[in-house]
Amino acid sequence: MSATVRPSFFRRISSGMPLLITVVVHVVLIAIAGAVVVQQNIVGRKKTFEASATDTAPKAVEHRLQIARRGGASGGVSNPVSANRIFTSGVGAVAMPEMPELPSLGAGGFGGFGGMGSGVGLGAGVGMSTSLGGGAGLGGRGFMSLSFLGMTEVRANKVVFVVDIGPGLLDIRKGGIRAFEIMRREITRLVAALPPSAEFNVVFFARDQIRLFASTLQPASSENKKLFFSWIAPINADLQSLGTRSIPASSPRWTRKADDSLKLDETYRPPLWLNAVHAALEQQPDTVFLVTGGAHSGSREADPAAVARSRRQREKYAQELVRQGYDLAAIAAARSRALAKLRADFNEINRKLVASGRDPFVIQDDIRRVLASDFQAALKRAGFTLQIDRTGWTDKSGNLMWDSPASVGGGASGPTYVEVDFSEALAHVARLQAGLGRRRASLNVFLFTGPNEKNERAEKNLGALASRNGGRFSVLTTKRLEDLGAATASSS
Repeated sequence: MSATVRPSFFRRISSGMPLLITVVVHVVLIAIAGAVVVQQNIVGRKKTFEASATDTAPKAVEHRLQIARRGGASGGVSNPVSANRIFTSGVGAVAMPEMPELPSLGAGGFGGFGGMGSGVGLGAGVGMSTSLGGGAGLGGRGFMSLSFLGMTEVRANKVVFVVDIGPGLLDIRKGGIRAFEIMRREITRLVAALPPSAEFNVVFFARDQIRLFASTLQPASSENKKLFFSWIAPINADLQSLGTRSIPASSPRWTRKADDSLKLDETYRPPLWLNAVHAALEQQPDTVFLVTGGAHSGSREADPAAVARSRRQREKYAQELVRQGYDLAAIAAARSRALAKLRADFNEINRKLVASGRDPFVIQDDIRRVLASDFQAALKRAGFTLQIDRTGWTDKSGNLMWDSPASVGGGASGPTYVEVDFSEALAHVARLQAGLGRRRASLNVFLFTGPNEKNERAEKNLGALASRNGGRFSVLTTKRLEDLGAATASSS
């Protein structure tokens, strides 16, 4: 019998190598998985404050809130202690009040038009959502991020909206009457989303008037929100009452008061939009949203010598017309009759548009706007024509005599003003910021413009205004507003 030969140690090791490798690989994988679990559940877990319903919970919550308040008042970076990181099982320790029920402001569209004097309902069709605003305030200091018309402002707590509501913003070159309906809806949505710790107000301006929702910033309480919803609903909702005429009569009116502490240049005449910003800054907000249809830079009284020269030139022109045989008084009377008839014909077109369920046209006070080529094209697309009576006020070449005086010596009288550089407006705002607020408010600016308008200068000027005042600038069109409204509706 042959002896059994035992395998060498090397053979025994090498023959079990595959099994050994398998065991080692599994051990390594188990170790990695264990490390991941430890990292996610122990090391990487966010620290949160969880208070029990014991007697020590109120003191712990108060301690945490005091830390948040001190951080919010520092004016530096955002405090990491925000409202959405405080949890408590203590009943009523930290609670946000319920949002108010939001009204339905109508179904939109026109109706009830029985003649130009009977009023036209433009509608509002406001489907409310709170998606435009977010965040919460602690002890009156906001930790919110507010989004208005696509522009987000962080750390906003005292907010004022300054909006041009004049007929110029409803002109066809900017998109018509629907534009303000969208802006009204977006303002309403954002106010609805403000937490009770926030404060808000609205400043509307048109022509030569500035009107406010309230004389001071208002807490964003349920009651104040309901009052605001009722207040804004009729604004620009009636063709016969546009602009500041549509604002409730009880609303405060703003007028500039003399204040030597502001050190303003008294020879400078600010434009209306800038006076509206003044009205907003007086309330010491931290955030201002401005929507304007233009960027007029303001004016100063012209040199008296230049005014006198202009008056002499017009008198000389009138005398020359008389020598050529023109009856200045008759020309002026014919021109007035033609403009009155043009206005009546325009009102009749609007009556027909509203009766057929279509949007009417809106113009500024000057009826001559309807004679512009773009307006004539819009009238034609709507199926109408509108021409001015030329009888009795054309020159020998057949041209309308728009600038002929009513009589010799009928030139301009009183002070005449000339526009100044936009740097004057920038300096004016800087003085207001320094003199009116405890801290400088961020000024976010929207220029509402038409798709074919060329506003390079206005965009440059308003962009500089926003950047110098800690805000941002954006161009708004009706198409942009419609897209924003659709996006908000789809997300709500």
